[in-house]
Amino acid sequence: MNTNKSKAHNILEIINLASSARNFIGGQFMYLRQNGYDMHLICSPDDMIQDYATQNQIKYHPVQLVRTLSPWSDIKAFVAICKYIRRNNIDTVIAHQAKARLLGTMAAFLMRVPNRIIFAHGVLFETLNGGKRIFVILMDKIVAMMAHKTVCVSKSVANIRQKYRIESSAQEYFLGAGTCGGIDTVNRFNPDRLIDSEQDVLKKKLGIKDGDFVIGFCGRLVRDKGVAELVDAFKLLKQKYSDGNNLKLFIIGSSESRDSISVGLRKYIDTCNDVIHVERVEYTEIHKYFALFSIMVLPSYREGFGMVTIECGAMEVPAIVSKSTGCIDSIIEDKTGVYCEITPESIADKIELMLKNGEIRTSMGRYSRSWICENFDSSVVWPHIINVIEA
Repeated sequence: MNTNKSKAHNILEIINLASSARNFIGGQFMYLRQNGYDMHLICSPDDMIQDYATQNQIKYHPVQLVRTLSPWSDIKAFVAICKYIRRNNIDTVIAHQAKARLLGTMAAFLMRVPNRIIFAHGVLFETLNGGKRIFVILMDKIVAMMAHKTVCVSKSVANIRQKYRIESSAQEYFLGAGTCGGIDTVNRFNPDRLIDSEQDVLKKKLGIKDGDFVIGFCGRLVRDKGVAELVDAFKLLKQKYSDGNNLKLFIIGSSESRDSISVGLRKYIDTCNDVIHVERVEYTEIHKYFALFSIMVLPSYREGFGMVTIECGAMEVPAIVSKSTGCIDSIIEDKTGVYCEITPESIADKIELMLKNGEIRTSMGRYSRSWICENFDSSVVWPHIINVIEA
């Protein structure tokens, strides 16, 4: 589609969570604003989103978008989106995340918005079975039919969508090498900007000592993330290295009701002396925590793109990841990290490899940062979204 840039071009981004708008789309709003687009945002409200919208010159409209099926709430949200599109002469709708993608694309289709774009942030149906799986695949196909373009955040996401004929490959686009917006490798995810005295205070607060080998994980505490397998791998290593107390498992993330981990596993995480658990860290501070990892592990059953992998890699932390969708795109094997099977034994084996080879860890960490700066810095990724909008 050729967009007429001689008139105002009103872009509406729709996303479930305000935190996702801030963290994953982030400065992309201002980038598009500076390139001549009038930016609009619909998402569920929170305490910080209005200030963020003001700072980034976004016209923000709160609409509650619940993640679960809620017919009355969904109908109200759908009507609100339709009214906003009509009232603001929206030319392009860009919809993210499952609920926002469904309601936003339906509204854009009904209101005949001339440019309809969806982001495929992952493949939810990969870990579903039976009727739920069939239903989600059908919904994905319907949404794709109502959209003009699909931005896949990784090649492996695109491969799965093509395998199940969600849309044709001609409809699929990528923002460079992948992700939905890249990361800031200069001002945030940059080890050179760390302040040693602040890091020392953080280490003391968390109970991390010099010489500790810190196995890092960041993500939702759900079964899909392979949390149970990671904890079991840690137990195996603690048994093998029973005379050494320098092994630490550092988990950042909170539990969820859907796909939740067991009560026993949660109790172990919260009570084991060698497990550090922090439920929530502000995105503006997360790089300081990642810098304390010796390695990061993401044995996930599915991802869209392993964002935490490249965030840690930019901090020169090598990765151990599964070969699942999304994860497989986030490392170069034996250069920025290694793959594992999603079993305690395989994860423990790869952690031990890193534990015994400090030179390999250092080399992988440095190569990670170089590769990520070259391919996934926001300044590299953002120009591609304009190409998608104008295509």
